[in-house]
Amino acid sequence: MAAPWGSRFNRHSSSVAHVPELMMGSSEGAAVSELARRILRSRGVKISHNGLLSEEIELLSNELSDNAPKIIFGIESIVRVSEDIYFEMQDSKDGLISVSPPESLEIVWIKKTEFVWNNLKQKIIELGRAGYPGCVGCAGPAANEPWNETDSRNQIL
Repeated sequence: MAAPWGSRFNRHSSSVAHVPELMMGSSEGAAVSELARRILRSRGVKISHNGLLSEEIELLSNELSDNAPKIIFGIESIVRVSEDIYFEMQDSKDGLISVSPPESLEIVWIKKTEFVWNNLKQKIIELGRAGYPGCVGCAGPAANEPWNETDSRNQIL
C-alpha cells in the first residue's frame, strides 16, 4: 500500500521538488529566490566561477531551454580564479554567492554554503517551469515586494 502524502517520507503533493533549505523561509531562501527571479527577468547572464560549475551551468541552460521555452536568454560561463560565484545580468541587478558580502547594496548577496548552488539552480528551474516572469503569483508574494538587501544581509550576518 502506498504511503499517504505527508507521511514520514516527507513527500509533497505538488510537482515542485522538496528542497528543505528553501522551504524553511530562511533569509538565505529569500535571497536565493530573489537572485533566481533576477536571473529569469534578465535577457542574459554571465556566471563567473572557479571552473567547477562549467558542466552544471551548461545543464542548467539546457534544462531551461527544454522546460521553459518561453524564457529566451543566454547563460555564459566564465572561469576565473575565485571561490566566489558572480552573476552579471544583462539588464538587471547582479548577484554574488560568497563568504563575504560585497560593498554594493545593489548586488543581492547569498552567503556561500555547501548547498547554496544546488538550491539556486533548483529555484531557477522551478520558477522557469512555472512560467516566471510571465506567470501571475507563481513566485510567491515576496516577488511583488521591493527587495531590501540591507535587511537580508542583517538577517544573514
